[in-house]
Amino acid sequence: MMGRLFTDEELEAMRLADEKIEKEFLMTPEEWAESKARDRQARIDRLDNKGRKIAAQQAAYYEANREKIAVQQAAYREANREKWNAYQREYRRRKRQLATQNQ
Repeated sequence: MMGRLFTDEELEAMRLADEKIEKEFLMTPEEWAESKARDRQARIDRLDNKGRKIAAQQAAYYEANREKIAVQQAAYREANREKWNAYQREYRRRKRQLATQNQ
């Protein structure tokens, strides 16, 4: 069994820091949208010309077919809901199992 990575004091300090960040770090919906747009632009800026052309084509297709894509995605989610729920349950079970092993 693997030893603990952090002492109790370090874990408490991290928890307090996380709490402080959660309380103080608030973004408005407009700020979230701006942040998302900057991230998107940064990804595009890293692409070469061929990649930019493909990204522009994909964006144009998505914009032209937004409703059709939304219907397809909703149908897929509905058809695979139980599979996704089972995956989430297993993920949570394994996460709990690892947490108890590392204590």
